Amino acid sequence: MEHAAGIVRTMVDWEAQEGAPAPLGATWNHARQGYNFALYSRHATSVTLLFYSKDDLFNPCYKYRLDYLKHKTERVWHCWIPAALILDAHYYAYRVDGPNDVLAGHRFDRSKILLDPFATEVFFPESYDRAATCVPGLRTDGRAPLGVLPQRIPHSSVAPFDWGEDVRPRHTSQTIVYELHVRGFTAHPSSGVVAERRGTFLGLIEKIPYLKELGVTVVELLPVQQFDPQEGNYWGYMTLNFFAPHLDYAVENPLDEFRQLVRAMHAAGIEVWLDVVYNHTSEGDQNGPTYCFRGIDN
Repeated sequence: MEHAAGIVRTMVDWEAQEGAPAPLGATWNHARQGYNFALYSRHATSVTLLFYSKDDLFNPCYKYRLDYLKHKTERVWHCWIPAALILDAHYYAYRVDGPNDVLAGHRFDRSKILLDPFATEVFFPESYDRAATCVPGLRTDGRAPLGVLPQRIPHSSVAPFDWGEDVRPRHTSQTIVYELHVRGFTAHPSSGVVAERRGTFLGLIEKIPYLKELGVTVVELLPVQQFDPQEGNYWGYMTLNFFAPHLDYAVENPLDEFRQLVRAMHAAGIEVWLDVVYNHTSEGDQNGPTYCFRGIDN
């Protein structure tokens, strides 16, 4: 209910001005033509949202500093950004300040550009430098991974995808699980996969008849979440972002192509399981990079 004097507002009015604490990440609202941003940080003292155009990955085309009195609900910082304010923006990130107390486990560093842990796609600038993210106090503007803004389409925070008549299969006593690495399974020419699709989600689709011939009912994928391309990590267990498919496993669009893979597997009656490791990330130990979790909260 809204008071006649405008003192009491509906929840819808409040969210339109200050954003909502859920869902986490960046969400496009087509009806209102704007984005809701929500970031969990228990100990942050200030949060600034940064937007970048494709032409300049060093200087933000728009900045928005969140006011903890308006833009914080319990441990979640949130805000609403109309699309009209960021017409040229394609990427986003955060600058977060807070305590830097090693004994307490706090490693906030305002010099670092921080990736949204809930970004559904990660972009690495040509000047990305993992080593720079490891040095405390060294600015990483233009050298840090960025989140890709969700496309501005109706009723979704991500690109549209036609799941068709997709039905998730279930197997019990007749289950045969085949564990595989997306890159390794089709990387070699002997896989028979066309060259441009070897080592990708789309390349794996071409091998479904082979899996069916083996009698496989479940494919368990070794980590497919985005990991740091400069870490020298083949297996993917040191995850950088749990909500974005790994860019190097795609021909063009990692999110779309991963969904194509899942849809194709389901159509063939094959379940898809994901190997996900939460107990360690690509930020590693105290000497590792600060580009996501540690810079926001530990």
